[in-house]
Amino acid sequence: MTRSPVLRVIQLKKVAALELHSAYVALAELRAPEDPPILLVAQAEAHLSLGASQWASAELDRHRCQSLGVTVVQRSLGGGLVWLEPAHLNYFFLQSPQGNCRCPKDLLRVLSPGIIATHAAFGFPVSLRDHQEFSYQGRRIGSTGAATLGHSLVLAGSFLLEGDWDTFCQAVAAPSDGFRAQLALGLEESLCTWQEVMARPVSAEAVFAVWQEELKRTGWVLLEDGLSVQEQERMDAMDWEPLDWESSGRRRVAHGIKLRSRAFLTERHWDDGWLRIWTEDHRLRALWGSAIPAELTLASAGLARDGTLLQDLMQGYLGKGAQLWWERMQALAVWSDVPIG
Repeated sequence: MTRSPVLRVIQLKKVAALELHSAYVALAELRAPEDPPILLVAQAEAHLSLGASQWASAELDRHRCQSLGVTVVQRSLGGGLVWLEPAHLNYFFLQSPQGNCRCPKDLLRVLSPGIIATHAAFGFPVSLRDHQEFSYQGRRIGSTGAATLGHSLVLAGSFLLEGDWDTFCQAVAAPSDGFRAQLALGLEESLCTWQEVMARPVSAEAVFAVWQEELKRTGWVLLEDGLSVQEQERMDAMDWEPLDWESSGRRRVAHGIKLRSRAFLTERHWDDGWLRIWTEDHRLRALWGSAIPAELTLASAGLARDGTLLQDLMQGYLGKGAQLWWERMQALAVWSDVPIG
């Protein structure tokens, strides 16, 4: 007879930004390979979280971050820049490599059925897009990042119960005010929250209670627990390196930012002009630039990445300058996620 797997569940009340990230790192460092998986759930103060391989100097506007008074933490997990708010229900799943779950990205296959069922229990369906984020009617309503820490594979994500992306838009590094304004519009169309979908507010406690029932239904035996004395001491003693604002590291998305899976906004300036591109699901959502007339912006919207129609349009509207701007557009546009070294 196969025994049901035990899941150690730790729920923290609202914590400071560094406490949130110290908690899952401490758990990962102290977990033994034979220990049961852990699900850590917590809410935290508002802050920006940089991915492990990102550079603050490339992704953020230091002076704006300082004037906004926003906390910035460089987490130990992968993924891109994330804005966390007190209303978000954040989760961290830790498990030793085993069976068909050998790398961090495999953890989402374990957790995603319960997460999808939790959304459905509140009356709206979501789907898993590109093995990294949860989507509702084409908009991102949750995303994940992962890494290997200590003996554990670690998956992190959030239920976006409420959200206001204005601080995020103000804090990111932007080549122009136009880029920043377009970023705000792009995020509004690319992301959504439970607050927008639900007819009435839903508390984090209510969502977590339903998720626990879904975990039980899928076979987990939940062991509700708190941090041990050793885990708390390790968490309190965590020493975080100061952010590196000086190094000239490259941006995760060259010349821009990811809006959601398969959607990107980029902009670049040259001595003779500038170009801004919004791509979405392998199509051109919008094209703007110093040499791009409004008629071309309108005519090119929705064109596929491949094909000659866009190139023909640019030739018709731009004449002798078409080849230069075509080549720049091809170099600047981002159509899909690429591995980051």
